[in-house]
Amino acid sequence: MIYFFIVIILVLLDLYSKEYIKNRYKINEKVNLYKDKLYIYHTKNEGFAYGVLKKFKKFIYIVVSICLIFVFIFFFKSFKENSKIKKLAFSFALGGALGNFIDRVQNKNITDFIYIKYKKAPIFNLADIFLFTSPILIGIKEIKDIILKK
Repeated sequence: MIYFFIVIILVLLDLYSKEYIKNRYKINEKVNLYKDKLYIYHTKNEGFAYGVLKKFKKFIYIVVSICLIFVFIFFFKSFKENSKIKKLAFSFALGGALGNFIDRVQNKNITDFIYIKYKKAPIFNLADIFLFTSPILIGIKEIKDIILKK
C-alpha cells in the first residue's frame, strides 16, 4: 500500500512543480540558481529527450502508452518479489512515467525546467529524475544480490 502512496506523491510533486513553473516563468526564461551551473529554464518539449521526433506526435503517444503499460506491469509484478528496493524502483518509474504522461496529454507537450550547465545536458523535470532513479535502484538491488550470493 505504501508504494501506491509513493507513486501518488511523486506524480503530484511532478505535476505541481510543472504548474508552478508554468505560472511563474515565461517560456524560455532562464534563471540562475547556483554559480552559473544550475538554472531554472522553462521549456516545452513536444518530443522525446532533446525534442526528438516532435513532428511524429501520434507515434510518440503510441510509444509512450506502450511504455506506460509495461511500467504498470513491472510495478505490479514487483509485489510478487520480496524486494523493497525493487518495489521502490518501480514506484519511481511509474510516478515519473505517469507525471510525464499526464503532462503530455493535458498540454500536448512536457514542461521541462531544470538545467545543469554541462556540455549538452538536457533540460528536464522531476518526472525525469524519478525515471532516472529507477534503474539506479534496480542496479543497487542487483549488485546487492550478487554480493550477498558470494
